Amino acid sequence: MKKWFVAFMAAMASLFAGCSVEETAIVCGREWNPALDVVADTMSEFELRDPLIVQFRYGKSFDFSMLKTTFYEGTIAHKGEKIWDHEVAVSDKQWVYTLQGKSRHHMGVMTARELCRKKEPGPVVIEVSGDGKVLLSKQILLTKNR
Repeated sequence: MKKWFVAFMAAMASLFAGCSVEETAIVCGREWNPALDVVADTMSEFELRDPLIVQFRYGKSFDFSMLKTTFYEGTIAHKGEKIWDHEVAVSDKQWVYTLQGKSRHHMGVMTARELCRKKEPGPVVIEVSGDGKVLLSKQILLTKNR
């Protein structure tokens, strides 16, 4: 009886693990693994010179056709002036979108200063919308280089 119960619990655990869906998230980090399509080193505070990659994970196939990423001055509670935005067509075969660019000043990924288009430290809000509907916002903090 005990072996049957253990086998039953193992089967249920694998069933629930197979059905789990990753949560919707905006992930910011310094490193990106293209083989796994994952941003690593997730954090919310970056020096202006740190590399910055922003990834939007939806957790299921995109159920919209246009994805827009917008950067704002300020905090989520007090969102300020729009800095810039980027809109891209997506398909229902995608569940993740990574925003990164090549640095103009050195080889490698854009720095936080370049991607956020800010010269001074301070809070920045990253907002992701699908077909005009806001899906998620994340606040990051840009700090002075040490």
